[in-house]
Amino acid sequence: MRVYVGLALAMTLLNQMAVAARIFTPVREAMPKARVNLIWIAAFVTVWHGFRSSPEIWQVALGTAGLLLSFGLFDWARRSIRGKFFSYAYCGDQPGFVWTSGPYAWIRNPFYSSYLIAYLSAVILMPDEISAVVFLVMVWLFASAAIYEEGKFAASPLAAEYNEYMRRTGRFFPTVRER
Repeated sequence: MRVYVGLALAMTLLNQMAVAARIFTPVREAMPKARVNLIWIAAFVTVWHGFRSSPEIWQVALGTAGLLLSFGLFDWARRSIRGKFFSYAYCGDQPGFVWTSGPYAWIRNPFYSSYLIAYLSAVILMPDEISAVVFLVMVWLFASAAIYEEGKFAASPLAAEYNEYMRRTGRFFPTVRER
């Protein structure tokens, strides 16, 4: 099981990050903050830890389902934005549009959501202090990145449109709201 868990985590996290590195390009004049490097560190720690784990079969089943959900959401978001310029995490550039297609119709940060689902799946696969700490650091990192990006929209000409978009969507997960 250790090899399976390590490989499943590697195929999910490292693949998502490699694809994200290709589709998101930081703007030279507005380079992202150094904390973005925590994403790579967390992924490598989680994968390394996965090769050392001994989960029960129910954990493997539930964790695998979560990893598949994470991968599916990531891929849906990736296909949704194909051909569009999307800001790199913590990049200080100015937003040019509000995207509301694909998973963005329900959640504002589907890429971040997919990562959080993967790290939550790692906690299910490996319920210990290392996985819990990595998950909590990733929650903080992606929440602060989302808040940072929301601030960029609030200071842009798209503020009113983005406020309306925020009203009807959840930050990381769909919300039930009256329409």
